[in-house]
Amino acid sequence: MGESIYQAYEDEIECLQEEIKILEQKAKETQIYSQEFLKTMHLQKEMFDVQNPESWKYSNTDLEAQIEQTESQIALLTQLTGIGFSQHTVTTVSEGNNKTKQCRLSGCSHSLHFELEFELTEIQTEKDVITTVTDLNIILELNDVYNLSTFISRTEERKNLLMFFRTFSIFAKWYEYRQVTFRHFKEKYPQVVKLPEGSSGEYMVLKCSKLTGIELKIFWKILVSEEGVVTPVLDLLTKIPTEALYFDTGKIMDSAPNSFRCILRLHGIEAAIECLIGLCKEP
Repeated sequence: MGESIYQAYEDEIECLQEEIKILEQKAKETQIYSQEFLKTMHLQKEMFDVQNPESWKYSNTDLEAQIEQTESQIALLTQLTGIGFSQHTVTTVSEGNNKTKQCRLSGCSHSLHFELEFELTEIQTEKDVITTVTDLNIILELNDVYNLSTFISRTEERKNLLMFFRTFSIFAKWYEYRQVTFRHFKEKYPQVVKLPEGSSGEYMVLKCSKLTGIELKIFWKILVSEEGVVTPVLDLLTKIPTEALYFDTGKIMDSAPNSFRCILRLHGIEAAIECLIGLCKEP
């Protein structure tokens, strides 16, 4: 009796194991079928998107949004740095594991245009890719600024693109500010202010209408060191007829440059120039 019960249990266990195997096999077949079904549906969807232009409007909308976002970011970057790019071409030359990119870049900083020709060499190492500037040529529309030309030559030797962009943007900002300031006073006081070299020149002349023959020259230079430090320097030069010197007993004309520098430190550039013009023009 006991052996028959054990035999019945063993038979039932074997049946259960057989059912489990059958279920596992069906589960595998179902999983494979589901994967194939999903893959087929995905391919059909892609074919539908290609054949149905109505579906394109969603991707186009996303693309337009990305373009607008990129343009706004570029506009913000240009506003912050004062540098904008108008043209960029790249030619890649491969030599074994190394790649050389020959680049040409055009743009402007404030009102000054520039062109760059440089080479980027990429060297593949075991851990990373090292990129270095191996050649640099800078072309500017300004050729008569000695300090800037010296800095550009130094930058080309060092092949330092970052220093060029940083220094040139600061220089261009001061250059444009000087132009705007000279133009402003020329338009405001046309009878007093003269610009022999135009608004892009380095000096302006104030003709004193109260006393004939007396002129004040305001020199405004923008110095650039070899290390890229930009420094605006303003100075005053006086011109007075010899016969008028006898009446200048208080040596006012001799002390004028120092007085002008003091006003600059206390009130700034525009206020200092305005003060000198007030001395020259008719009341």
